[in-house]
Formats: sequence, C-alpha cells, structure tokens
Amino acid sequence: MDIVLYILGIIAVIVGIALSIGLHELGHFLPAKRFGVRVKQFMIGFGPTVKSWRRGETEFGIKAIPLGGYILMTGMYPPEKKPARGLFSKWINEARALEREDISESDANRQFYALAPYKKLIIMLGGPVMNFFLGLLLIAIALSGIGTMQQSLSIQKVFACVDIQEDGGCLSDSPLSPAALAGIEAGDTFTAVNGNPVASWQEVIAGFNQNLGSPSQVELTRAGEKLELSVTPVFLERPIYGSDGKALLDDQGVPQTEFKPLLGVLLEPKNIPMPIGESLSYGLGATGATFGFILTLPQQVWAVTSSTFGLSERDQNGAVSIVGVGQIAGELSQSELPLESKIASLLMLLGALNLALFAFNLIPLLPLDGGHVLGAIYESLKRRFGRVFLKKDPGPIDTARTLHLAYGVWLVLIFVGVLLIMADLVNPITLG
Repeated sequence: MDIVLYILGIIAVIVGIALSIGLHELGHFLPAKRFGVRVKQFMIGFGPTVKSWRRGETEFGIKAIPLGGYILMTGMYPPEKKPARGLFSKWINEARALEREDISESDANRQFYALAPYKKLIIMLGGPVMNFFLGLLLIAIALSGIGTMQQSLSIQKVFACVDIQEDGGCLSDSPLSPAALAGIEAGDTFTAVNGNPVASWQEVIAGFNQNLGSPSQVELTRAGEKLELSVTPVFLERPIYGSDGKALLDDQGVPQTEFKPLLGVLLEPKNIPMPIGESLSYGLGATGATFGFILTLPQQVWAVTSSTFGLSERDQNGAVSIVGVGQIAGELSQSELPLESKIASLLMLLGALNLALFAFNLIPLLPLDGGHVLGAIYESLKRRFGRVFLKKDPGPIDTARTLHLAYGVWLVLIFVGVLLIMADLVNPITLG
C-alpha cells in the first residue's frame, strides 16, 4: 500500500507540474493572439512529440520530456539587414533562415519582432505572471481552504504525572500532573481562562501566565456541558527561541529564559484554516525568499556538488531537481498525515514550484522569459533615444544575434539539471 501511495504522490505532482507549464504557456499564448501574432505551436515538454492536434492555425501537443514548454510565434527574428559574421555566424544565419522559411504574405503584420516593445513585454511577462498568481492561489487554498495542523483546544490525552518514563508510566516519586489533579479529562475542550474567552492555545498559556504560581479558573466543555475547574500549572523555566530556531541571548551572551506553564496534557491536532490575508502574505514572503535563493544559486550548486561526492552533508532546504520534487511528493503521500494534510502539503509544494518558475523565468538571460523582457526594455529605450537624438527609428532589435549566448545558457541549465538529478538519486533529500 505504501508503494502505491508513493507512486500516486509522484503522479499527482507530475500532473500538477504539467498543468503549471501549460498555464505558463497560456500566459504567453493569449496576449500573443490578442496582438495578432500567429502562433504556430503550443507545446508542453521537449523532445519527441507524443501527441499533437491542430486547432485553427496552431498545433498543440505534448512532448516526451516534461521539463518545460514553449509556444512558437511567427517572426521571432526580423529579416536580416546584412548577413552575420564571426565565429557564430553560421548558427545565426541558419536559425534565422529556418525560422522565417514558412512566413507568408498573410503574416506581414502578424510577426512578433514587429510588435511595439510594450506588447512584447506583455507577451513575455504573461507566462511568469500566470505562475505567480497560480502559486499564490495554490498556497491560499492549502492554508486558508484546508488549513494547517495546529494544536486545538481539545484534550486528546491527560498524563497522570509530571515526569513520564519511556514506557508511558510514572516515576515512583513523580507528582501528579496539574491536569490530573484538577480533574481534566480526555475530550474536554477549553473555552475560557480566568473569565477570558480563548480561541487558541497561546491564549490559554497567556491566561495562566497572568496567575504565575497561583490557581487559575478554567472553563471547559465536556460532552456538550459547561464545566468550571481550578488548576495550578507547574511553571518551568524554558529558553526563548527566535524565528530562526536559535536561542536568544542577552547582552552578556547568556540565554534568555521565561517561565512556561505545564499542565500534563496532549492536545488534539486539528486543521485550522488561516485568514486569507495571512495566506497571501505567506505567499509573497515565499516569493521574496525564492528570489533570494536564486541570487545564491551558484553557492547552492556548489553545495549540491559537494554533498553528491561526499564532501559535505546535503542541505535539506537546498536545491532539488524534478526527481527530488517527485521523491518529496511520494514521501508526503505515504506519510501518516491525515488525508487533508497530505493534500494541503502537495498544494503547498506545487505552489512553491510555481513561485520558483515565476522567479526563475525572470532571470534576464536568453532563452528565459526575462531575457526577452530585457530585450523589449532595451528596444524601447533604444527607439526613444533614436527618435529624440538621431531623429529616426532604429527599428526592432535582432535577438538572433544573441543565439550563441542563449545556447550557452542552455548548456549551463542542462548541466545544472543533470547535476541536481544525480544528487537526488545518489543523496536525496528526505522528510524524515
């Protein structure tokens, strides 16, 4: 059964990635059609075509390697003014000739290169922006539609004493737990502390902290009936931790502490939906973190390389390939989490992937969308400068002349992808 769940998790994330890629390309396709460009192909994946069909003037299809997608627009490169020269001239001239060989007279006003720069900008930003909003939507569904596992106000178990042995029994000299002394039972639910209604366990703790070392009056519900009890928690001195999980230190370098109440209860976990504003805020924060991660990508690649060859430990929060993503999805699916938590976790994973696609595609290098965006901005500035100072329009930029740079970026991306896949096979990241 575990292997079936593992495979289902992998299938779910593959389908989710394919849909994300499809929507990314749709973000390019729709504005391109709106601006009159003829779109020759709309493909999900690379390599040999598995299945294709034609709708109108566009061939839609699925290819064998599900690691991306593309739309093929007419007239990506302008007609050459003069043949390219130099080391890469053959590539450039052949690519231009191949790309323009099926252009007909009806395409005269339907070519990408001839669009105004702002239209090119809209088309090329359409894909990443689609991933951005899809990522926020998936995260919002996971956090606000389903919720996260949190401590509820209901008691799952009451421990008999303060000090518990490994087998669950009490030490001979251990005092009874405050909950057991007060008469709290499994199934009870806290509703108020010291007369103040509570909506979270943090509010229960805050209520006990107001009566440090003294009895507190608690209101509970038991089998639908209200109940009032007096409980005196045991207060233990605990270190204070920051958001990074490290203990906070004072000016002398001594760990800061605070007193926290101990009742001797195990709270029942519950999926609690997060307010939509907090979900969106989390998504925006994750987007910023993704941009920060991309800025450190060279260090991340080196860290993965080092761990693959046994020179260091694998960073559990480091870069992964699509293989690693599938492994994580499989582990989530076969975990002991409740079904709704598994669904929420997979949605969070797909949401994070979409935010990564958004951020990664904005890297200003061809053949990524960010490279075309940078080209459109440069063309706009160049044309404005020409009209103002040279009194003429210099025309559209010729991206065909940057093909050697695009090929170089492709080689780097392929190398990094192979390296990450090898790392995920040799030294995978696990949830354990």
